Amino acid sequence: MSSTLVVPLSNCEFMDEDVYIVNPQSVIYENCTTRKYIFPDMSSFRFPKRNENGFFALDKNGVYFRGDFIKTDTTGFELIGVKYDYTNTEVLWKTNTNIYKNSEIVIVSDVASFEPIECYNGSYFRDKDFVYYFDKKIEGSDGLSVSKSCDNSCFDKYNYYLDGKILRFENEKVMPVNKSIVKTSKYVLSKDFQKLNMDVKTLVAFSDSYTMDKDFVYYETEKLAIKPINFKNVKVWEQVNSAYISDGLKIYFRDGNVEPNFDAKTFGMLPHSDFCYDKNGIYEREWVEKLDDVINVKFPFNYKNKVTSENTFITDDSSYIIYENQAYDPWRKILYENLTKEQLKLAKENRLVLSKNMLQRTLVEKKFDDLLIKKGNKIYWDNKETRADASSFVQLNYYYYKDKNHVFYYDIEKGLIILKGIDTNTTTIFNEFLKDATNIYCGKVRILKNKDTVLLAVFAGYRQGCSQDSQYPSNYYLFKNTEGYWLVSLSNEVLVRKLGNSLDIPWNENLKCLEIQ
Repeated sequence: MSSTLVVPLSNCEFMDEDVYIVNPQSVIYENCTTRKYIFPDMSSFRFPKRNENGFFALDKNGVYFRGDFIKTDTTGFELIGVKYDYTNTEVLWKTNTNIYKNSEIVIVSDVASFEPIECYNGSYFRDKDFVYYFDKKIEGSDGLSVSKSCDNSCFDKYNYYLDGKILRFENEKVMPVNKSIVKTSKYVLSKDFQKLNMDVKTLVAFSDSYTMDKDFVYYETEKLAIKPINFKNVKVWEQVNSAYISDGLKIYFRDGNVEPNFDAKTFGMLPHSDFCYDKNGIYEREWVEKLDDVINVKFPFNYKNKVTSENTFITDDSSYIIYENQAYDPWRKILYENLTKEQLKLAKENRLVLSKNMLQRTLVEKKFDDLLIKKGNKIYWDNKETRADASSFVQLNYYYYKDKNHVFYYDIEKGLIILKGIDTNTTTIFNEFLKDATNIYCGKVRILKNKDTVLLAVFAGYRQGCSQDSQYPSNYYLFKNTEGYWLVSLSNEVLVRKLGNSLDIPWNENLKCLEIQ
């Protein structure tokens, strides 16, 4: 217990983020300036899997957005977009029947196909008919042909758009070529509308960055040294953060740096990655400090046969590169040899998980965390068998798990820690805390008796000022049970202070925000 617990001054009256406090009979919604009770159907009250800024909650009757109830069928609820603003963040979400911006219905052509054109936090969205600048339909646009983009510009087969408006140059509509170049009937232009010395009639695009006219090949707006005699052999690879081009004789990176170690005839890229290959190996570009340069580093497979697209692939989640019967983890720099047919099959299905000591986790039934898995009738942490009963093992939240015998606190560095003295049968999550029939717990600490306990409010405490600030951030929680009111501080330690049997007590000035009716 602490008798010196003090809530620091904060810019917010309550929490500096959106919070739903769930009690047995009601829910309290909070943000920086607002605290209000809501009374949802408690048996179906829940939070969606994707919940930007904690704005949303659901029950069988509808959606709660920042504490306000919207009566709607929640089937197909999905959060699909966000426009960040410190004072007024806006979100787009959908159900099977409607699109909403915050609490208001947005009229679109086709609800089912409405989606971001690429980025969840980008500027543009589309359905099968139109392009939308966030929630505003752009008349004359084409949703099926719109380019991928995460910024304030994009294009479709009809128009080029900037800040949601159709671009024009010298009273003529601007047409897209690729992400780097646009054109009118007379001119080729850069994205900032500078005239370029390119032939508008013969200009064609190979990718987002590469184009060619009758005289030159270009990377964005730069001429490359590829000769017209080799134009018929030009081939382009562009994905993620890499761009390569070949004239059939050499491989060039981006704007024309020759890659002399690559075989041009067998060069290719692994999908959805920056990794490339030729007949001699599989490579990544890597900065070498000693050389003060970027070089192509060959992955350390045992290359017994030529590398081809038939004997090499990358898993869908990019966890492993597979060459014949070998797997390489490019992130942890680990090579696994002599994979079984079953493991290769799982790799193609994106279900392969391998460990440093080659423990065969090919029958992983569930992955709770990178280190915590269920395999067969066992629970493993870091490849070590735990005491948990796999048949009854369930996750309560990121930190807490339980089985029929124990409640566990999960420490990523130490694994599953058994919490003693807790009643497993009645253990549930209570907001950020854990509770059983008799007590409330935080981490591995018992903080309160669970006798008609409710959480009344949460308050923002200290917030770190910069990356060099070593003071721990904190939050404060106001509880009430049959014994009175309690203030709990969570930081690098847990502190509990009893406030009394009522809130009519002389407050420290720093506690004025606790004067709740």
